[in-house]
Amino acid sequence: MLVYQYSGGMDGFLTAVFRIYEEKTVPDLITCGEAVEYPLSATTVFIQPEEEKALRVVKGIHARLGESGLLQLNYAYASCDPERNRKMLYWILSVFKYGTDVQKRYQDPNVMAFCDMTARVTLELNHTLGYVRFEESREGLYCARFAPDNNVLSFLMPHFAKRFNDQNFLIFDCKRMLYGIYNGREWKVVSSDQTVRWTPTEAEILFQTLWKDYFRAVTIAQRENKKLQDSFLPRRYREYMTEFRPTL
Repeated sequence: MLVYQYSGGMDGFLTAVFRIYEEKTVPDLITCGEAVEYPLSATTVFIQPEEEKALRVVKGIHARLGESGLLQLNYAYASCDPERNRKMLYWILSVFKYGTDVQKRYQDPNVMAFCDMTARVTLELNHTLGYVRFEESREGLYCARFAPDNNVLSFLMPHFAKRFNDQNFLIFDCKRMLYGIYNGREWKVVSSDQTVRWTPTEAEILFQTLWKDYFRAVTIAQRENKKLQDSFLPRRYREYMTEFRPTL
């Protein structure tokens, strides 16, 4: 069994792809050090990121699919799918083999598996754009927290930086301990092993109370449809939404 274990995030993965394509040897498993069980007899090849090789893969995808291809690649890398690396690898190999025609290969299980994976990421991204709830804090920031299945924070930040370009804000991904920070000029995503806490202002507490009162007031008990509500608003998002949280 041949295992490729890369480090260095996306650059490390693309370096591994470059080596696989160059050597025409596809490993049985490609991993980033996740807790994956494989036989002790397996041959493990450690891949260090090499920017030049990673860039050549990026240019190859761009030459065949343009910016949309690179966006698909970034969406895929944000996926929580345990088979992410394998699906990305076979999609990239298909792109190099078929070029633009890869987008028409609906019968190809490798292409479809990749497309299904990216679709789940984009669906969650669209959900979180509407479900993220900010609150004004005494620390001078507008703060929000959420815990998405996929790592979509870096895709959210440009949207909110453009929408709230005159406000300092912070978005906290509780699941990954990632913080998206905007200072009124630029945004960045940082990681930390410590949880940042904030205190809502008195005005924020009042507005949250009013919003919850409105949410309850427009509810028609006789027409309540839990199943339909769950399909439009999955329960896993509600913990961090103002209208579903206990009153402060």
